Amino acid sequence: MQRTFLSLSRRAAITLPALASLLAVLVGTAYAQSTAETPEMAARNAAAKAAAAKAPDLSKDGAVVLTPFQVSTTKDSGYFAENTLAGSRLNTNLADLAASITVVTKQQMDDTAALDINDVFKYEASTEGSSSYTPSITDRGTAKDSIAGYSFGNNGDSSTNAQANRVRGMAAPDAAINNFPTNNRIPFDSYNTQSVEITRGPNSLLFGLGTPSGIVNQTSAQAVLNRETNQVVMRTDQYGSFRTSLTMNRSLVKDKLAVYGALLYND
Repeated sequence: MQRTFLSLSRRAAITLPALASLLAVLVGTAYAQSTAETPEMAARNAAAKAAAAKAPDLSKDGAVVLTPFQVSTTKDSGYFAENTLAGSRLNTNLADLAASITVVTKQQMDDTAALDINDVFKYEASTEGSSSYTPSITDRGTAKDSIAGYSFGNNGDSSTNAQANRVRGMAAPDAAINNFPTNNRIPFDSYNTQSVEITRGPNSLLFGLGTPSGIVNQTSAQAVLNRETNQVVMRTDQYGSFRTSLTMNRSLVKDKLAVYGALLYND
C-alpha cells in the first residue's frame, strides 16, 4: 500500500505540470483563433470608428440642447386640428389620446363669431355658456347675478361672466394660457387666440389641483414664418356696441424670423 501511494504521488508530480502546460497551449491557441479579425469584423470596426469620429465632442460643445415640444398649427385645416399638448404635455396626435379633448380652431371661432369662452361653449358637447346657463349663487340669503359680476361679502371672492358656465353639468372649468394655469375669472378674447383646447374631466396629473369638470387652455396666436397676412374685422349690433380688430403677420428673415401683431378696440 505504501509503494502504491508513493508511486501515485510521483506520477502526479510529473504529470500535472505537463498537463498544465498542454492546457495553456490549447487555451492560447483557441484565444488566438477567437481574436483573429475576419473581414466582416474589420468592416464593422471601421464603420464604428468612422461614426465615432463624426460624433460631437461634448467636452468642447457643451450641453446638448433638445428640441422643445411645440404644437404646430401649420397642419390645421378649417375646423380640423391634428395635435395638442393638453392630453400629455407632449406634442401628441388627438387620435392617440383617450381623454375627451376638443380643439376649437381659429377658423371655427371666426365662423361662429365667438369672442370668449361662453361663445365657444355654445357649440361644443357637454358645455354650457352664460347664454344657456346661469349659475345659482346665494350670498346672505339673497340670489345674486353672477353673469353681471358679483363680489361675495364674506370673503371678497368675485364671480364674473367668464365663470358663468359649466362642463359636464358640474362647475366652471379651470383656465390656462399656453398650458400654464391662470385665473379663470379673467376672460380671454379671440382676437389674439389661435385655438382653444377643452379638456373634460379631472386632470390633476397635468395641471395640479383643479376642478373635476376640466380645464380650458387658450393657445395664443404666434408669428408664422414665410407668411404675409393681414386681417381687419369690424362688428356692431343693435345696442350700439362697436368692435374692431387688426392682426398682421410679417416674415422678416426667411425660415428664421417673423413678427405677429394684434390690436383690438372694443366699445
